[in-house]
Amino acid sequence: MLNNFFTSGGILSKTLQTYEPRPEQQEMADAIDKALRAERHLIVEAGTGVGKSLAYLVPLIKWIFDEDKTAAVSTYTKALQRQLVEKELPFLKEHVFKDLRFALCFGSENYLCVRRLKQSKKFGLFDIPDMQDMDTLLKWANVTETGLRSEIDIKPGLWHKVCRESDLCHGNICKHYRKCFYQKAKAVERQAHILVTNHHLFFAHAVSGYNVLPPFSAVVFDEAHELEGVASDYLGAELSNYTLTRLFDSILSRNGRGLLTRLKWLPENDFANCNAVLNMVRLQANIFFDELAGKLEKSGVMRIYEKNFINDTISEPLKSLINELNNIYHASGDENEKIEILAVLNRCKGVLVSLEAVIMQTLEEHVYWAERDEKRLKISATPVKPAGLLKEIFDNMDTAVFTSATLAANGNFNYIKERLGLREAEALLLKSPFNYKEQSLLYIPSDLSAPGTKEFEEQLIAKIKEILEITKGRTLVLFTSYNTLEKTYAEINIEGLRILRQGETDSYRLIERFKQDNNSALFGTNTFWQGIDVPGDDLQCVIIAKLPFAVPGEPVTEARIEAIQKEGRQAFSEYQVPQAIILLKQGFGRLIRTKTDKGIVAILDSRLRTKGYGMQFLKSLPECRVITAIDDMRDFLIKY
Repeated sequence: MLNNFFTSGGILSKTLQTYEPRPEQQEMADAIDKALRAERHLIVEAGTGVGKSLAYLVPLIKWIFDEDKTAAVSTYTKALQRQLVEKELPFLKEHVFKDLRFALCFGSENYLCVRRLKQSKKFGLFDIPDMQDMDTLLKWANVTETGLRSEIDIKPGLWHKVCRESDLCHGNICKHYRKCFYQKAKAVERQAHILVTNHHLFFAHAVSGYNVLPPFSAVVFDEAHELEGVASDYLGAELSNYTLTRLFDSILSRNGRGLLTRLKWLPENDFANCNAVLNMVRLQANIFFDELAGKLEKSGVMRIYEKNFINDTISEPLKSLINELNNIYHASGDENEKIEILAVLNRCKGVLVSLEAVIMQTLEEHVYWAERDEKRLKISATPVKPAGLLKEIFDNMDTAVFTSATLAANGNFNYIKERLGLREAEALLLKSPFNYKEQSLLYIPSDLSAPGTKEFEEQLIAKIKEILEITKGRTLVLFTSYNTLEKTYAEINIEGLRILRQGETDSYRLIERFKQDNNSALFGTNTFWQGIDVPGDDLQCVIIAKLPFAVPGEPVTEARIEAIQKEGRQAFSEYQVPQAIILLKQGFGRLIRTKTDKGIVAILDSRLRTKGYGMQFLKSLPECRVITAIDDMRDFLIKY
């Protein structure tokens, strides 16, 4: 049905100079077309180079026009969102689907609120050191067409004071309504055939009762391997000291700014009473989080097994604050004021609900845990088995397509089907069209001890240094532990080699520096395993320090392992190994991004050779030549 698009001499090859027909792309497009028309869910792993964006966009758009429907495409990253609306969709609109309308969808907090900006200026809500940023904001506000935060470099704390927030929005009674950036974006969304959203916004839409985005009948999830993690955040509960501080400061900050100071009519006695209660809540919140900090190390995570593990000092004074705000709300005669008072009131009530959830453990089948990262403290409740809730959400769609370069483990989709509640979904595994045997080497050294032994870390650092002395740059080193990253960084000093490490600056700037300096190596953990795209000669080697198993003692992982074991199943083989395989595939995939790329992946974990499950990892990677001698690596790099 779609042959005229993807074949040699077809629509795409006639309009896109660099287009090369790929059987895998055609197969993916056909499978998605069938799933849409049969109203079924579909899982597709499409290896790097398949061209999955066009493979799902073409059948999706054709179905939209054939059936007079609307659809959404959801990505994990905003970068991929932008790529779709700035590259693939404009191309298809210009050359194939002339009447296509699409919209880039972001959460409301990504948009500047003109009313809040003017209010911040009028009431002096910016501190003196931030006045230069205020001037920059005001100038930008006069020229921007979108009002999107991504256009301007501004501190998060400052942006929070001027961004659009749903409960603070005055709607059509706002005098800036016609100029509102968010409302303009919503108008475009309502006219669109395709909504290009992200996983966070999709789940915000789902948990709100489907009130955030316009209605749509089908959805394609790109980067679908990230769905469970994002969903778990939205389907749980969380309370942090930063959230409370920001809430209290919005009522009345220490420097005398906030909602109460803007209520000029408020009697002095009422102002004083509310301020006194607010100070009491602050004090009790500090006592609460100080007690929590005492239970945690400087940076650490702790699972909470029992109800009332910590004394709830916040709820009672917070209820008093809610009463004070409620009285002020009813005393106000200004509709705009009432919107702002009600927003703060509802946020305070939301804190009460979250407190009850995390302290009394009212959410069933959730794991409760606390985390400390320097000064930030939080308590969370995370669903142990989100699959049931996810199934309900996905079944609201006629069709949901789940695609990524990494969804299968050990040649099957059992893991992803189980985690996302997709047991009845059809599945398709498409390998990369790249020639990995010619383009890459996989180096697995035979002279390293097993991870966890005394010798391993010392040997690991020495091996990384040995490889870096050969590559002399253009190397990405992926760690599973930030502590190991720091130790390695401290011990490696190679003349002429610049080592960049995660945390020095934001990820985007770090990656740009790496691309621009061929005599550099980039050290990263977590997010650096995926999403980094460095095609061509700027990347010649990826070093993977260890197989990326989740820490079994981490609260969410531990609870999910326990849940599987309670069902009489093998958590290691059914959960831990597949999860690690998918992340390893992501790390491996950083190397070969185009058909002309060449390079080496070094996996410095002897378990690939010594453990029975090692073969599962190897079989899940693209088929390439495996070496165990470092001299072969040197020869490969000299050759290419």
